[in-house]
Amino acid sequence: MLLVIFGAGASYDSVPHLPPPSNPADAIQHRADLARRDRPPLANQLFEDRREFVTAMASFPECMELIPTLRKRGVAVEQELARIREQSKTFQRVHRELAAIRYYLHVALWECQERWSRIHQGITNYAALLREVERWRFEHDQQVCFVSFNYDTMLEKAMRQVLDFEIKDLNSYVSRDPYRLVKLHGSVNWGLEIDGIADPISVTVQGLIKDAEKLQVSKRYRLVDHYVMLCEDSNRVVVTPAIAIPVDKKDEFACPETHIEALQRVLPHVQKIITIGWRATEDKFLNLLFSNLKPTAPPDLMIVSGDIGGATETLNNLTTEGRTHGLRFSRKAEPIIDGFSGLIHRLGHLEGFLRDTAATAFRA
Repeated sequence: MLLVIFGAGASYDSVPHLPPPSNPADAIQHRADLARRDRPPLANQLFEDRREFVTAMASFPECMELIPTLRKRGVAVEQELARIREQSKTFQRVHRELAAIRYYLHVALWECQERWSRIHQGITNYAALLREVERWRFEHDQQVCFVSFNYDTMLEKAMRQVLDFEIKDLNSYVSRDPYRLVKLHGSVNWGLEIDGIADPISVTVQGLIKDAEKLQVSKRYRLVDHYVMLCEDSNRVVVTPAIAIPVDKKDEFACPETHIEALQRVLPHVQKIITIGWRATEDKFLNLLFSNLKPTAPPDLMIVSGDIGGATETLNNLTTEGRTHGLRFSRKAEPIIDGFSGLIHRLGHLEGFLRDTAATAFRA
């Protein structure tokens, strides 16, 4: 079985003919460059001064007071959000602020992916990768599991385009062989049902944000086909965005328990792992890997990153004792250090890794 793990770097570098800037800090300096302005953001770019992002922020005023802190020079957005989330234990207003952040991410990233889609028109690295994976899988009768930490739906759209993988409900993600998709941190088109709403017709998003601390948010997930999500179907079920706050170490999942159970069932069978644009900082997921991968049959590993520093960080986070117990790998392919596009430009390297002919020692 093949496990492919996608991080923010995958969607950031998702279009081969529109490679990202060598310096991510320059991503939106040229305002006339729509490709740069509409590129799916990395974690530190989630609250950038893009016109469309600012418009989305203004729709949820409770998050505006956090923006200056999240834009400080040199700030690590995930660490800062973790610090803010910790304040919720003693400062009630933080519950409203984080609820507003979820709605902002829901709207801003939904709109961002729609604009990006109009630019790439389906010509993506996701689609090219899936074709290669499907060719290998078909020839060797394999199973494949995708794990994505991205909120966008670029991967789902590529799966429908290349694999005829239709997602009709939440169960569709993990119930159809030979592919499974697990989105551990939620999705822009997932909602969580809210219980105890006496009059759903009169509910407003601002009202839900204001009452965030006392809402009875269930663990029942549902697909949402529009934004801003609020009431769904004829029963007027009220929903709120199912998106995990992007914090350092990311110690929570935002997906149905059945998805986690499906992932646990397949992990013992994983023989190969490919990581794309993922830094491996999610301790909860890393512990899940450690607990379920077979120590007697460690998998092969390929790391795809934007530079050698990122590839080394991913490897260290996966293998360092004490941080996540440390994972073992049978072989480690030479890392791809020019991103997702670099992998697609070297499909022979990918083919060799899948067919056991190109795995060599990792050299930092």
